[in-house]
Amino acid sequence: MATDKLNEKRIKQRFSVNLKSTGNLEGQEQQFLISNLSATGARLHFETKATVKIGMSIALSITIPNTVLRVQTEANVMWVTRQGNAISLGIKFKEPLSDTMVQQLIKKD
Repeated sequence: MATDKLNEKRIKQRFSVNLKSTGNLEGQEQQFLISNLSATGARLHFETKATVKIGMSIALSITIPNTVLRVQTEANVMWVTRQGNAISLGIKFKEPLSDTMVQQLIKKD
């Protein structure tokens, strides 16, 4: 039931992806893997010993598949799970991505 309520709150479709990105999380450079994406947010995975908290700011540079182009965006951490040094987190973009940009990021060749 909790998943149904969460999906009801989402206003943009989420897509399963496997995108690489780099970013700055509160002053620390990180390499991220993005496993799902919507115009309003994403799920990121990475490893760190540092503390990651809800509300932290993150600046992301997401590689557009099969190009040298990158999408630059900023977001806030909405939730965090940790198993040892493995972190998964949900982010909400400060400004939604355009539908065109989302389509470029989810495009599979």
